[in-house]
Amino acid sequence: MPLPIWPASVPHEPSSRNIAEPFRKGLESEMAAGNVRSRRTATVGIGVVDLTIRMTTEQFQTFKAFVRDTLSHGTADFEMPVSDLTGCTVRRVRLRNGGQYQPSRAGNRIFVSFSLDVWDL
Repeated sequence: MPLPIWPASVPHEPSSRNIAEPFRKGLESEMAAGNVRSRRTATVGIGVVDLTIRMTTEQFQTFKAFVRDTLSHGTADFEMPVSDLTGCTVRRVRLRNGGQYQPSRAGNRIFVSFSLDVWDL
């Protein structure tokens, strides 16, 4: 089944972004001999990106409906253009923290902040 796609009417270019983790930390285990064994946690690289996107009221309504209805309250994966600071590519993503986002109003704009798990960042 194809993944849902970020709504075209909602901007994807953030007003601020931060690549919090380019990939998940490895697991470390202490060995009896005193050395430490490190290994990857997954075969697919999943990074974390923090975004703040500026939206109009209408765009924010579309975003809320997308998260609530299409993404089952933010729990489903979807496709979205994501910048890795060198370019913008459509990638598989998922809202972190149980699909939560933080909206705030500044004048006639709404700033929506959220964190994404991004596959193959």
